[in-house]
Amino acid sequence: MTIQANIALSRSDFVAELSDGRRLVKPNLRDMAAALHDAGVMARGTLCEHRADHRILTAGQLVALKAEMRRLELLPVPVSAPKPSKPRIALVA
Repeated sequence: MTIQANIALSRSDFVAELSDGRRLVKPNLRDMAAALHDAGVMARGTLCEHRADHRILTAGQLVALKAEMRRLELLPVPVSAPKPSKPRIALVA
């Protein structure tokens, strides 16, 4: 199931209400994009609907948010490298 996010601007913070009930508040679009990405929201799952006491994002802000989210989606997933094994050396006296 895809998680969707409704994003708005409240005073000086960006607020996202996720379809699973979570609420994210971040001071800028880059932080919001990273938080949404970490929460499992895809760029296509973001939308802006008017809410009481909130301002709607401008077209430019929405484009910037989705562009940053798409950039994060394209980053390779880090693969945990195996820990190097310690060399087994036998000391002979």
